[in-house]
Amino acid sequence: MERLAEQLRAVIVATDEYRRAMASALGVGVHEAAALGELLHRGPIPPSMLVKRLGIASASVTALLDRLELAGLARRERHPTDRRSVLVVLTPAGRAAIETMFEIFRDDVYASVERAQPAHVREFTAVLAKIARTLQERAAQPAAIAACLSERVRGAGAVRAEDPDHGQRG
Repeated sequence: MERLAEQLRAVIVATDEYRRAMASALGVGVHEAAALGELLHRGPIPPSMLVKRLGIASASVTALLDRLELAGLARRERHPTDRRSVLVVLTPAGRAAIETMFEIFRDDVYASVERAQPAHVREFTAVLAKIARTLQERAAQPAAIAACLSERVRGAGAVRAEDPDHGQRG
């Protein structure tokens, strides 16, 4: 199981590198690319939803949207039912860019498993879905995460204090 967690971490690190490379190739930052992805999958959304989904400050989203508008990838439109609000929408160029990025990603994922048995790919896909659900459920419980982290860090500190090498292996 430890090897599984290590390999999953390696996939996450590789995915982060991949996202940075894709964003750079498009000429935007990672947060801008993530915003395009949110707009593709969620449709027009208010800037406040981007604040929540991207985990960045409201002022940062304003600057991000300014950059996306300047690049011609997204625009702000008046909300159809709430005159006090705006929605962020993809432009045709933004839609083409983010859809192409996802197509390339899909092609790269398919290429990595094309020689695997279809049954193995289906099983692997199911396992990945279960891991994703478990991690999403855990992420939805920030207080439980904080408590677990605190308890384990305290426990690790107590073990290190008793270890004369303080965890150093020579």
